[in-house]
Amino acid sequence: MSPRRPRSADPRGDNARGGSVSPARKSLARRSQRGSSAATSANSELDWLRLRGIEAYGHLGVTQKEREMGQRLEADIEIAYTRESQRRPDSIDAFIDYEELSRLVRGQIAMARCRLLETLAEELALALLAEFDPPRVRVRLRKMHVPVADFSGCPEVEVERVR
Repeated sequence: MSPRRPRSADPRGDNARGGSVSPARKSLARRSQRGSSAATSANSELDWLRLRGIEAYGHLGVTQKEREMGQRLEADIEIAYTRESQRRPDSIDAFIDYEELSRLVRGQIAMARCRLLETLAEELALALLAEFDPPRVRVRLRKMHVPVADFSGCPEVEVERVR
């Protein structure tokens, strides 16, 4: 399945999109939540594209001054895609274009005017789901410098969203 194929063309059927779930799948989900080796098995059904260290300048923060000044942010993105039974062609059309992914993330950060890092991370995750139609995404977002007196550290938030 190409990562850009519309959801209606998903060959996995309704179960993959939240329809009725078989007792076997429910059992697998329960074992995964308990941290058993089933979690590794369920995750092995997906392949991942990871793009780390995407830098952008954004205008977010609790105070008006922080939003006006702006600040450097860094994002790590993980996008899952369904493993194919056959080898995919050696073509960018068969995969997610990571240059396009980077442009989308940088653009979303540049346009955002939210107060919280958590809000922006969620907005990024939802934008990635909408644009690339993956089954699962993870977004890690960091403020590289917080313009607050006597603040030390690099705040980071991670969100995961599932289609």
